[in-house]
Amino acid sequence: MLKMYKKIISLLLAVILTVSLAACGPKSESTSEQVSQSGDGTVKSQELITISVPASNRQLEMAISRFQEEHPEYRIDIQTSSSSDNETYVKNLNTQIMSGKGPDIMSVAGLPFENYIDRNILADISELMAKDSSFDMSKYYTNIFDALKTNGSMYVLPTSFTFNVMMANQEILDQEEIEIDDSKWTWNDFKSASEKVTQQEVAGAGNRAALPGVSSMDMLNLFTGGSYINYIDADNKKASFTSEGFIDLLNTVKAFTDEKLVNSNVQTDMVSVLDAAGRGSIVFYPCNIDDYFMYWFMKSALNDHLSLYNIPSADNYGSRTFTTNSLYAINKNSKNTEIAWEFLKVLLSDEIQSQALLEEGSQGKPGASGGIAIGGFPINRTAQQQKAKLAIDTSKGMKNKIKLKLDGPGEISLSPAAMTQADIDYIDKFISKLNTYANADPNIDKIIRDEAKAFFNGDKSAGATTELIQGRANTYLGE
Repeated sequence: MLKMYKKIISLLLAVILTVSLAACGPKSESTSEQVSQSGDGTVKSQELITISVPASNRQLEMAISRFQEEHPEYRIDIQTSSSSDNETYVKNLNTQIMSGKGPDIMSVAGLPFENYIDRNILADISELMAKDSSFDMSKYYTNIFDALKTNGSMYVLPTSFTFNVMMANQEILDQEEIEIDDSKWTWNDFKSASEKVTQQEVAGAGNRAALPGVSSMDMLNLFTGGSYINYIDADNKKASFTSEGFIDLLNTVKAFTDEKLVNSNVQTDMVSVLDAAGRGSIVFYPCNIDDYFMYWFMKSALNDHLSLYNIPSADNYGSRTFTTNSLYAINKNSKNTEIAWEFLKVLLSDEIQSQALLEEGSQGKPGASGGIAIGGFPINRTAQQQKAKLAIDTSKGMKNKIKLKLDGPGEISLSPAAMTQADIDYIDKFISKLNTYANADPNIDKIIRDEAKAFFNGDKSAGATTELIQGRANTYLGE
């Protein structure tokens, strides 16, 4: 999400951390059995386990290396997509699965995996957990696990997560005497607050608006976290986009542009947002928190006047959403479901999840074998504690100003105080209350983008627009 932020973290941690990790062996074509040479010269057979992912990553590669050391009778092959297009990955995966074959383990991050569950394609991971006496559930964020359950069972397993919040300049909210109860605030509440903070020619800040110059369609995406889960009944395969809540959301989004509650002079890259928020030119911004450092930079940019609030809702109080780009499932048709679970346990282990933290300085950069490091908070509590300690220790070592380059000319300079345990506790409190996985279905997203454009341009009413969205969505869900 934040290219500039990732570059900064890379530079900061690269000074402190030097990591030497073995890369996985070369890929091979999928076969039912491989052979390897043992130390005494004898040839031993190896059972092949396949993992299908859009692209490899360092955490996955480290886990494979460790697993193959402990289980030399198995060889794991990573099958990656030949295209960066996620649609191609999904198409190829579906083709394999529907043929009765498919990989043993698959990445389902960002996919409508509920369709696989409905078709009885995925193994019940919660059942594998329950049968495994060596698996200690208390070592993980069980609220994240619970939020991913379908009919009481878990078919998908996250290894990391990020969460969605509304960033706010608390100083301005206090000046305007705006109090927010984010356990139940709605989009109308948010719009009312936005109207109060939007002013013209504020002293020393120029025009002040609620949000930066985000388009209506992108604003809708920001408000929903890119997911329309509140308007989809996955069990009954029905949509509710004609509901009063969604119509109200569309009207609210459009009003932000019509009533000039956005500051068109502020770009929407995060560095520009932080710069504008620090100057008081904007007050709110929906964003994802994927690291303690992220909060630290935001707090520093806003001169310690930062508050984070739960994203408002239409009529679904209490939804505290998270996302993940690291989500795995086991193919129920695999003859190696038990060993696939053993591998996923390695992915969840203290060692792999903690060791992966050392790679965070190279987020977005190719790994030794072409993989990339993944971001987000670890699902493993021990690794999370180490991540927190790393953040505090690293921040203490930063004595110079941090300069963030704007997309256009100029830069902003930060002189942040060292991160404290209070900062860690503030973020951990949000994590402990996460209860809803905001899974984005690209097909639903495309339908909404196609049909909402005419509404935002003023060519169609909200009612007519939602009728079109509802019809297309129900057709898709029923396929």
